[in-house]
Amino acid sequence: MAGVELDSGAVLGDVRRLCDAPAASLVDVERVLTDGYACVLQSEGERRRLRGRLQEQAVTTGAGSRVEVVEIRALAQGIARADGEIEELRTALQTLAAKASSLRRGLERQARPLRTA
Repeated sequence: MAGVELDSGAVLGDVRRLCDAPAASLVDVERVLTDGYACVLQSEGERRRLRGRLQEQAVTTGAGSRVEVVEIRALAQGIARADGEIEELRTALQTLAAKASSLRRGLERQARPLRTA
């Protein structure tokens, strides 16, 4: 998956669709969980990159020219956007992970042999 940019909006849509589905495939749920966790990591990387750039700007900013102020504002907005995306993904993934656990328990119950008296 190296070099592949995941669309967090599409992944969130998949998460919501699977959470709302009365009968979801465990394979589909686990695939979307994997994509979702990859999105979180991707967003965390972007947030880290933006914070580093913001710190560089803070150190090198002189009298605060208009261009510097605009760039600092854009970096701060990017960090806030990444924070919101990470939080939204984590919340949705918690719900989907609970559904995956439920599906696994159901499969385990089905796999157990029936006990006779």
